Amino acid sequence: MDAFLGKKYVLANSENFEDYLIFLDYGYFARKTAMSLRQEHILTLNDDGSYTFVFTSPLASSTVTFTPGVELEEIKADGVKVKCTITLDDNVMTHIQVEDSGRTSKHVREFYEDKMIVTTTADGFNKTAVRFYVAET
Repeated sequence: MDAFLGKKYVLANSENFEDYLIFLDYGYFARKTAMSLRQEHILTLNDDGSYTFVFTSPLASSTVTFTPGVELEEIKADGVKVKCTITLDDNVMTHIQVEDSGRTSKHVREFYEDKMIVTTTADGFNKTAVRFYVAET
């Protein structure tokens, strides 16, 4: 994972992501806004061995500092609090979010030198959302 730390990945394209936002009950304008944002993702390693994952966009941002495999409370960019567990394995970061209602989403981020691919699934969501990011140099 070291080769991908501190690298900025910028959203280039999405498949079925708007359907995922509908599944999460986002309203029309919130969905259209979310779909038009220039999202950036950055993963860094902290001195204490924890990691910080940052999602930024012009209208919403979120930061989660985590120790791999340890459950914590996360506040998503939309303000919803979830319990999450994040694990790292080679170039893959698996991020599981559980809402108070029990609804669970899973985001698998595959990091590469020139890109990142995020595959999102959720209990009760009958599709797979995929987002493609390019590494900024």
